[in-house]
Amino acid sequence: MKEIDLQFVKDALSELDPSLNDSEETEAYRTALVVVAALVEGPDTVRLAEFTEMPWDFVETIRRRMIQAELWNEIDIFCDHWFVEGGIVRPTALWLDVLIAQGLLVRSWDEEAADYRYFDANYPQADRG
Repeated sequence: MKEIDLQFVKDALSELDPSLNDSEETEAYRTALVVVAALVEGPDTVRLAEFTEMPWDFVETIRRRMIQAELWNEIDIFCDHWFVEGGIVRPTALWLDVLIAQGLLVRSWDEEAADYRYFDANYPQADRG
């Protein structure tokens, strides 16, 4: 079995979105790398920061946003919505989570719809209805 290291995660991310090949320094790429690496390391800030070689505060900010969106908790991540039958990744679902991790989208439960809704983070929660 192949060891899952940082290069493996980078390769997987490039395979998921080939446009990322030359964008390692962008915030979107760095955030996506942390989100995908959480599949390997879980939601622990220290482990993710060490694994991804990202600053602790960058990873901790992502962690807080993902917990607030109920996509991560203290010990686990929830990413079943990324996959369709056969284990194929739905890039749209992954990128929604990356946008949440970046702080550009907010995900919250809608009692009426009995599902999560996504909102632009620039609009106050009270105005969403």
